Amino acid sequence: MKIAFLVTRLEKPSARYRVLQFIPSFNNNGIETEVFVIPQSHWDRIKLFRKLKNFDIVFLQKKIFHLLEFTILRRQSRLLVYDFDDAVMYHDPKKKNKFSQIRQHNFRRTVKNADIVIAGNEYLKNLALRENPSTYSIPTSINMDRYTEKQQLKSSDALVIGWIGSKATLFYLEGLKHVWDRIGELFPHIKLKIVSDMFFDCGKIPVIKKSWNYDEEIEDLHTIDIGLMPLTDDPWSQGKCGFKLLQYMAVGIPAVCSPVGVNSQIVHDGINSFLARDSIEWIEKLSVLIENSHVRDRMGKRARETVIKYYSIELASRKLIELLKALNTRNPRIRD
Repeated sequence: MKIAFLVTRLEKPSARYRVLQFIPSFNNNGIETEVFVIPQSHWDRIKLFRKLKNFDIVFLQKKIFHLLEFTILRRQSRLLVYDFDDAVMYHDPKKKNKFSQIRQHNFRRTVKNADIVIAGNEYLKNLALRENPSTYSIPTSINMDRYTEKQQLKSSDALVIGWIGSKATLFYLEGLKHVWDRIGELFPHIKLKIVSDMFFDCGKIPVIKKSWNYDEEIEDLHTIDIGLMPLTDDPWSQGKCGFKLLQYMAVGIPAVCSPVGVNSQIVHDGINSFLARDSIEWIEKLSVLIENSHVRDRMGKRARETVIKYYSIELASRKLIELLKALNTRNPRIRD
């Protein structure tokens, strides 16, 4: 079996964690793979699409095309898989108009005409099921060999609350600056660490600014004692797959996050991390973790256990390979 993977950029988290990290498992199972970056120009895309007839399966990750390009892609693909881990049918919350008829239409066309659809969470799965009953959910997974456990949690006199992500989602963190400043007032020894490609300053809490680097990502996570994942409650954010939350939990860091989308499924409030519905709860629950090292330690261990049990790359790759092999043999018995 030969599979062509189409991604928008190799460095994007969706490409790394929903395609590239599975390649060794595919190869170990005798599956030939080739990864293509979707070109920017129309004619270069058409040239790429013509190569796809040489593959058994074309695996399109997240990208949605306009009618002409999608029609050519579909005709050149013997079997087409569409995988998505964001609410690509909506604009992000920074846009004034979150709904786009063009995006909605292109998404529906893609999902309806795919042989199978793979969604990153149940919310996205339910959206796709409206157009295609052959829709399955595979959560974004973590390679636990890479995400090693943080060996020691720091004492309460040198704690770091932290966030890791791109400038595209930094507005979620910046939207709660008043919370971080209040934590700085209550606990003068606390620092806020931002690992990203863009930063902001706070008035009452020191901010550690660290440029994101793949090779230093795990080391950066190990310097954080409490992870942060605020979200706004809107259609786009509900489609988020909780990846940075899983990153914190994978290395044994307890987190505080908004109860939006899949976060509420990953987190058992007060057991493996905390859910915070408003500013008051953010301050209260961060305070509990800051003041109680034994609570941080206990939650951190349970957080890592959660990722191992439900979100490891072994589980996800096994399910993905099963789905694609069944598709290639047209096995109707596959179940989600």
